[in-house]
Amino acid sequence: MIFAPDVFPLWLLILTSVAAALGLLTAIIKAPWKLVLHSNERQHLIFGASILLGIFAIMRVETLEVITFHPLVMTAVTLMIGWHFSIIAGAITQLVLLVAGVDDWGMIGPNFLVTAIIPATVSYGMLKISQRITLRNLFVFLLGVGFLGAAFSSIAVVTLTLTLLFVAGYDLPINEIANDTPLLLLLIFPEGFLNGTIVTAVTVFKPHLMMTFNEEFYLSNSDKKS
Repeated sequence: MIFAPDVFPLWLLILTSVAAALGLLTAIIKAPWKLVLHSNERQHLIFGASILLGIFAIMRVETLEVITFHPLVMTAVTLMIGWHFSIIAGAITQLVLLVAGVDDWGMIGPNFLVTAIIPATVSYGMLKISQRITLRNLFVFLLGVGFLGAAFSSIAVVTLTLTLLFVAGYDLPINEIANDTPLLLLLIFPEGFLNGTIVTAVTVFKPHLMMTFNEEFYLSNSDKKS
């Protein structure tokens, strides 16, 4: 979701911007930089993820007049390079779009919050849940985390977006919501399918590039004790 300029009151703009800044700061401080600095492949993967996010960010559909929706692809990126670097890649993408004049500088906080931090966090949470269940199967990772993780991320983004607009005092006409909400819900399945396809392709053909994929965990016999 990308918010139009001047939608939020100053206090809400500051609040969302602080939350976004704290998320980015946490990612930068906690990121395992040593793993990346000693691996050209990982560096290329992070920059490639930033480019991928940028490509999908310009594929936008306007809804509710004050927001635009585009494929997030943050679930696939999070699973490939981890939560910390997915946030950083999202920040790089956001900065490039701002410099290019595609987005508005005044809305950088809330836009970064809903397009990067929230979907990455939900996806990472789905990954942690999958690692706690007793069923150890490759499809738990591909479908449970890749497909459903992206779907739940989309739901979280839509919910947060509508909540922020409501808190901001934006008048959401019932008829307009009724017309546009089904469109947002219909976009959840393509988001899941797109991320699931990317996750499946990379996991099957280039599993070493999928940082969060634990081959021993998901492919081991669930009956054996770890």
